[in-house]
Formats: sequence, structure tokens, C-alpha cells
Amino acid sequence: MTSENIISSKYTPTAVIPLLAASMFVISGCGEGEAPASGGSETAPPATVQSALPEVEIDLDEFVVLMDARLPTGPVSLRLANRGFEEHNLAFFVLESDSIVWETDGRLNPGERRSVTLDLAAGEYRAVCNFSDHEDRGMIVEFRAQENTPSGDGADG
Repeated sequence: MTSENIISSKYTPTAVIPLLAASMFVISGCGEGEAPASGGSETAPPATVQSALPEVEIDLDEFVVLMDARLPTGPVSLRLANRGFEEHNLAFFVLESDSIVWETDGRLNPGERRSVTLDLAAGEYRAVCNFSDHEDRGMIVEFRAQENTPSGDGADG
């Protein structure tokens, strides 16, 4: 029996049709924001406190911390993602005093995502993964938290 025969006998039209139907059913359930099915009533999505907060994406990978160089002051939602294959953590230090102002609760496993809320004061900071020797290998970045002016620019340029 050739590979052509094996493929054609495995995937006959009668076997493929149920697979296609199941796939279409799954895909149709993935539509976000679509009108409800006939007779259904639309309900509002659950309100979350974090949706009103500015969101800051921070990616941790070997061996880099990827984030914006400027963050807003006040309450922010940090969306952390470990995109690497090793465990990582993150800590924020005030540059002027080298005092820690925030750190993750334990390490993030590979592929793990977390959202945390943090109230940032204006100032210069350093973000560091201080697990193992990651800081020495480049997982350190400096950033500034500053209030935004009405034009959207930073207050001190």
C-alpha cells in the first residue's frame, strides 16, 4: 500500500465531513462581540476594575526585560509575561536610593502570565530580574514614571 493509498483511505469524504463540521462549530464559538443567537439576550461583559487603569506590557525573556521606557504615574496594571524557557521574577528599584518598591510574588514559570496593580510615584526606576545571575546577563532596564500632560507628552519632556 502506497502512502497515497494510506492517506486517501484514512481521510475519506465520510470521515472528513464530521471533522469539518466539528471544526466549524468550534470556530463559530470563538466570535467575540457578535450578536447573540436568535432568541438570546445580550449581556454586558463583567466589569473589571483593571480595565480603567493604564496597562503596561512587560515581557521577560532570556536575558532581557522588554517594556516601555516611560510609564504613567498612579495606579497601573502591569501585564507580565514570561516568554522564555527559564523562570524569571521582576523587581522595581528607585534609582536614587536603590530601594525596592515592588517585586513579583515568587517567580513566573515559562509561559506564565500575570496581571498586577501597582501605584507608581513619579521618578526614575530600574526593573531587574534578580533570579540566579539573570541581572548580570542583561535582565535589567531603567525607566521613568511620569505624569502625562493633557497633550499626552511627558510633563518634563
